[in-house]
Amino acid sequence: MKIAISLDDVIRAKSQSILKAYNKLNKEFDIDSVNLDNNNFKNILGFSTDKEYNQFLYEDYVFEIFGEAEVTEKMVDKKLNLWYIDLNNNEELSEKIDLMLVNPFEFNASIGFTHFFLSKIATRIRETFFPTNSVEIYDKCDVLITANPKLLKNKPINKIVVKIETGYNKEEESDFTYKTLTDFLEDKEIINKLIEIYNRL
Repeated sequence: MKIAISLDDVIRAKSQSILKAYNKLNKEFDIDSVNLDNNNFKNILGFSTDKEYNQFLYEDYVFEIFGEAEVTEKMVDKKLNLWYIDLNNNEELSEKIDLMLVNPFEFNASIGFTHFFLSKIATRIRETFFPTNSVEIYDKCDVLITANPKLLKNKPINKIVVKIETGYNKEEESDFTYKTLTDFLEDKEIINKLIEIYNRL
């Protein structure tokens, strides 16, 4: 069974890094006033065209957004590494578990700076996948842990999805929901539950 973990707003605090980067562009912008009930940052930040927004995201502030970003919660990177080590050493599991890190919407320099972010958290996970078509992620895994509304909406029937809840994805359905990745990692029963469902699919 392969578990994929998407980065944005699960491990990497991308939403906050976008807001902080925009505050550098517009000093009068009030980060605390932003309502993140949706993740359409083009509209939230008032960009008039996709071209302007993409230039901000993938050119002008690409390092600040993708490389300098902080983790979503304190110590989550270390907790993930320890969980991964424990998973590999658990001889009682009925299935071998592989782990990978994935992320949609990586383009040009963002790919390199995402690898820089991964180097900062010293991940031990060997495999990464940054598809040009986001739903291709499901071709690579059996279980996806994500906050991404598009990936939640497009889950194939023979896959399992775990939602890390944010303000912008509360309405999306999932097989399991957690407030944070730490909550998932600390659930002692979840791996066996995932294996049970996986074996029925």
